Amino acid sequence: MIFKILFEDEYFIIAEKPAGLPSQPTVDKKRPNFFTLLKKQLQDERGAGFYLALHHRLDRDTSGVMIFAKNKEANEPLADLFKKHRIQKTYLCLTQTGKAAEKWDEKNFLAEVRDPVLKKMKMKSVRSGGQVAHTQFAVLERLKKGLLIQARPLTGRMHQIRVHLAEKGLGIFGDDIYPCLKSPAAPRLMLHAYSLEFTHPFTQEPITIASTLPDDMAEFKKKLS
Repeated sequence: MIFKILFEDEYFIIAEKPAGLPSQPTVDKKRPNFFTLLKKQLQDERGAGFYLALHHRLDRDTSGVMIFAKNKEANEPLADLFKKHRIQKTYLCLTQTGKAAEKWDEKNFLAEVRDPVLKKMKMKSVRSGGQVAHTQFAVLERLKKGLLIQARPLTGRMHQIRVHLAEKGLGIFGDDIYPCLKSPAAPRLMLHAYSLEFTHPFTQEPITIASTLPDDMAEFKKKLS
């Protein structure tokens, strides 16, 4: 598999992660992951000394844009962009229908809990003890059997978009942790990291990099239509 490079300069690479791959190495060292495979692809093309550093992640079944540092000089400025929330991420998702305004904000506190049935860690809203989670949502299309929703997280909590939508009765199709409709059956989690927007820390230029809706989501969208 050859991964698509969406943007590159002397400091950063932005590449397109496919669904189904963890973003980074897992406990199972034999399990393929996007960072390791992308680094190998680039080293095969450009030499074994090619440098690549990981600064954020996407869920395994989420597709879309990820940014990496190309040299050590770029590490601290990129880490600073994430730490100070100066990179705006925009996601697209296909959800079940429900009561949804054209635009709305979800802001609450989320805490990590272990689901006794799934035996997985998940997030849930709490009145105290959690961390603030804030997402801006907009309905882009109202389909016959679902919604195409844009999500712009303003904080970076685990599963933030998924839990905010599920707790509003707008579960993302294909979600294997949070409540969602099982029919029509989605091939995977219908969540795509569509774009990244930021001011380049070295050139001060505004950067917006977007990734088109992947084929599996486009096909599922047709089913919902």
